[in-house]
Parts: sequence; structure tokens; C-alpha cells
Amino acid sequence: MRAQATPGGWEPTGLPAPRRRVVRGPARRLAGIFAALCAAVFVLAATGCARGRISGAGPKFQGGPPAGPLAAGPPVPALGQQSGSGRRALTGACPAAARQFSCLMRRRIRAAQRYLARQPGSIGLVLHDRVTGATWQNANARTSFPAASTMKLAMITDLLVRARADRIGLSSGDWTLIYEVLHSSSDIDADRLWFTFENRRFLHRIARFGMTTCSFSARPPYWGYMYCSPEDLDHLMNYALGRLAGSDRSYLVGRLRHVARIQQWGVWGAGAGHRPGNKDGWEDDGGVWVTNTVGFAGPGGRYTLAIMDKQPARSRFRLGANTLTQISALLFQGGHVPQPTAEATP
Repeated sequence: MRAQATPGGWEPTGLPAPRRRVVRGPARRLAGIFAALCAAVFVLAATGCARGRISGAGPKFQGGPPAGPLAAGPPVPALGQQSGSGRRALTGACPAAARQFSCLMRRRIRAAQRYLARQPGSIGLVLHDRVTGATWQNANARTSFPAASTMKLAMITDLLVRARADRIGLSSGDWTLIYEVLHSSSDIDADRLWFTFENRRFLHRIARFGMTTCSFSARPPYWGYMYCSPEDLDHLMNYALGRLAGSDRSYLVGRLRHVARIQQWGVWGAGAGHRPGNKDGWEDDGGVWVTNTVGFAGPGGRYTLAIMDKQPARSRFRLGANTLTQISALLFQGGHVPQPTAEATP
């Protein structure tokens, strides 16, 4: 048999043409109604109304577009569903804020903003992407807060830089002190390092790290009586990760990733999967708690995060520590985490 072209493709010739079924009367009217109903259902399904779907959600859009470094891992349920951890996924249109970040991170930043708006006290924050250069900071990012023990990280960074340039010598005993300062935030060991190596020129030296608004709040100069801003701490962390000599940077990163339980809060809330490292600081100013955290998270320490918090009245250490932890968790895990168990040292 030969084939001939037809509107529907190619068909063999020589066969009798199929007979058409003619529909008349009531049957024809019923067929018209049925066709209209099918068309209506098709339109509803196409627009998402038939199942209440939201544009950008559904099986093919779990958690939004897969772009961005934090999109890896288990799929994120669509809006209104619950993830395995009991957290509600962040989906929907990309927020307008922080446009330099991925859509997923912008949703998480928006969630952090909502959380911040409900918290008491004064909180300053800076989040920085070391790969793209994107930065998100809130209105208090340049406000001065009591630095507390976060200033110990600036002191250790200063000692590493000066030792590398042969301006000071660090003994094995000094390295033991440095370990204790970074690991458990020992005040006694920090004092020994300060009174051996530091003086009023400390402000000039840390300005080279980008910490240009720091100040002493008492005399004589002392690490424990200093103010700085979240932006200062963010600059410090970026200097340590990007400018320190390789071995010094590796040492510092390793120590910050393995801190004692007393410092496992704040940036630590990013979760083990993001390999965070941090230096925390806290102090009780007559019942008004100050809690600060600075550190990094993500592959290769991609993101730096600095948060400083001062409560407006008498409060508790665990309130501030939990607040900073939840902010980090929202940014890197997309939801809240259990309250940290750290207890403030005397």
C-alpha cells in the first residue's frame, strides 16, 4: 500500500474512508454541554485554580528556584507543608530586599527581618557573601555596642599578624593561652596576653583590619572595656579569612570550628552541615545582658555573620544567646532550632 500525507501525518491509501457518526437532537446538545465542561476544567487546571496551587509552588518548585549555594540538601516542602523537622518552608515570590543574594537566601533574610522586628532591645547585624560580595545589614549595623569577648578575636588576629612579621615572638606557653582564649573564651588567659603584648596602639593596629570605629570605654586601655560595631566585627572576620597567612588562617578557622559548649550559640546556629565557626562575647552590665557573635558558615566559609545584641532592661544570658542563634538558623537552615544549652560563666 502507498502512503499519502494527511493533516495528522502519513496514512496508507486504498482503505475505505471512515464513516462519521452524526449526532442529532438531545444527544448533540448533551455532547456540547460535556465539551464545554471539559474546556472549563482544562482552563481551571491550567491556571492552578482547580487544586488551589500558587504560582511558583508545587512538585517542580519545591522551595523556589534551585539557584543559590544553600539550595543543596533535602527538598524543601511547598508553602503550607511541613518539613521533616517541623519547620515551615519559605517559598513564594522573591522578596525585594537584598537583591544581590539568591532567591532562597532573600526569603530567609526576610524571615530573619520578621523575627528581628519582634525582639526586644537593640540588635545590629551584618551578613556578607565572600563569593559575590553581596551584603545585607540592618539599621544598627554601624551602631557601637560593648564588644565583650569578641574583642579577643581581634587581639588574637593582631598577635598572629605581628608574630608572622617577626615583631613579637610567641612561646609555647603563649600558644596555649591563645588556644584557651579561642576555645573557652578564658578571661584570665586573655588578660595575660593583653598585658604582655598589647597597649593603646591596639586601636591603630586593628584599624588595618577594617575596625575603624572601635574605642576604649575606660582607662587604662583594656580589651574588656571596648566598644565596636557589627560592621567592625564583620570586617575583622573577613580580614581573618581573606588576608591572614595560610597557616595562620587555617589555625584560626580550626579553632573557631571547635569551640567549647559555652560558645556553641550565635553563628553556631547555622548547623553542623554548614560547618560554622564563631567567637562569642557576653557580659552582664548590672542585669542588662550584652550578647555578641561573629563567625562564618557555608562551604569554604562563604558567608560571614556578625550580630550584636543589648537588652533594654534586666534580662538573662540565655535570652540573648537564643536570639542570636535563631537569627543564624533562619539564615542558614530556613527555620528555628532548639534553644542552645550554654550557660554564662561568672
